[in-house]
Amino acid sequence: MTAHLYDLTLADGRRLSPYCWAAKLALAHKGVAFETTATRFVDIGKVAGGGFKTVPIVEIDGTTIGDSFELALHLERTRVDSPTLFAGEGGVALTRAAAAQGAYLLGKMSRPMALAIHDGLDAETQVYFRSSRERMFKAPLEEVSAQPEVTIAAAREAMTPLRILLRSQPFIGGDEPLFADFLIAGLFQWARVVGAVDYLAGEDRIGPWFGRLEERYGATLGATAG
Repeated sequence: MTAHLYDLTLADGRRLSPYCWAAKLALAHKGVAFETTATRFVDIGKVAGGGFKTVPIVEIDGTTIGDSFELALHLERTRVDSPTLFAGEGGVALTRAAAAQGAYLLGKMSRPMALAIHDGLDAETQVYFRSSRERMFKAPLEEVSAQPEVTIAAAREAMTPLRILLRSQPFIGGDEPLFADFLIAGLFQWARVVGAVDYLAGEDRIGPWFGRLEERYGATLGATAG
């Protein structure tokens, strides 16, 4: 059965959400075919019967799931003969720690990218994005994205635990990638798609880790327009 994912988009069709990227990597890892529908920020509440506020929204196995972590748990329960996403119950708990670190990184990485994301949206969505993000950041987007040398440095500093971890193992999950890898990889893919900041440049631990994921999931990561 082919899954259907509502995928956040920029005006030119580039797929935006780091959590959608994590979901797509999880589906690919489990060998689940999927198709995507480009979805604007302002249309999220209108798709899949309504009621959702964030993406990904995934229709799979006769149900609709509105969270990448919940999707991964569903895939782990229902595709037991395919590669694991968590390597056991302990892995689920540890992946929640990775998700928390990812949320922290998202906040840091997004500041120098905020205005570029806004500029890549259609006019209607720009109004929504500016209003919602300026409430979140408590500042105009122009101020949020000002002094990129400072905000990029802060984002890189927040990546230190990831660099330390990758000194001793090829993936966050150990010898093989797990959903924790996909949650963090989604952030770097998101930044790469937006194109405002190259967070992989000069990264002698994070760069090769992402490269190893590209070797395995290149078709998925290469589909930047769906």
